[in-house]
Amino acid sequence: MQELSTPQLLESRTPLAERGGVVSESARWNGRSVFVKTLVVDDPDAHARFHHEGRVAASLNHPGIVPLLATTPTQLIFPFVEGGTLRERLERGVLDVPQATEVVTGLLCAVLYLHSQGVTHQDLKPENVLLQDGQASWNAVRIIDFGMSHARHVPLDIHSGTRMGTPHFMAPEQFYGMRGDVRSDLYSVGVLLFDCLAGTPPYADALGWLAGLHTNRAELPGPEALHPLLRCALSRDPAQRPHSAAAMLHHLCLARQTLGLPPLRGLPLAEHGTPAQGPGSGTAGDGCGP
Repeated sequence: MQELSTPQLLESRTPLAERGGVVSESARWNGRSVFVKTLVVDDPDAHARFHHEGRVAASLNHPGIVPLLATTPTQLIFPFVEGGTLRERLERGVLDVPQATEVVTGLLCAVLYLHSQGVTHQDLKPENVLLQDGQASWNAVRIIDFGMSHARHVPLDIHSGTRMGTPHFMAPEQFYGMRGDVRSDLYSVGVLLFDCLAGTPPYADALGWLAGLHTNRAELPGPEALHPLLRCALSRDPAQRPHSAAAMLHHLCLARQTLGLPPLRGLPLAEHGTPAQGPGSGTAGDGCGP
């Protein structure tokens, strides 16, 4: 990762979005396609958030996370991932069970790495999940956008006491201004699995659910083998959710086995102590609890 002192000259710039004083665009830089975030406001809080994101992104190195190529005082430069977001893929139709469980497997592999590094993402949603070349496969998943993340190696807690996240995908504790932990990310992963299978998140009135005004959840999608894991991942109580990404990943692999789906070869599980998928490795259970 390069730390550059002056803003970089970008070619073929195409604006994509603007939020919180940051413009996102695709461009060409040093002969390659890139995704660039540019800080366009002179505000101390915006500067703190922007540089926080850069520090967190620069500390990460995993195939399932879009790497940071370079930074300047006002730019974060990433490689451009061809293929689009999970949101764009779902707008074309729901994923079938093999695809949905494979995409979420890849997502959990990346989340497992993040948590092992002391990082929680805090804003996992379809717009922040990219699919390399548009493939709904575990090794095509790429996570981006660490603007709302928390990292133990970055002592500045710029989000303390603020309501962080996107309502349909944020955990209830985040809605109340608490800093989420690993179980908050796993709640979001559960919503993503639900969304992949159903085409919509579980709560039409997400704010009402988060505020405790109702419990009107849509019927669980997909086969029964996935329902225990969905139920506990979507629990309002963090203590009832999977206690780690490794546990959730293990139980998702077991559910795939129960459904007769083939093992996903090459998963980097052994290094994290996660049992490999295969005959005799257990039963799907619910993936909940300590």
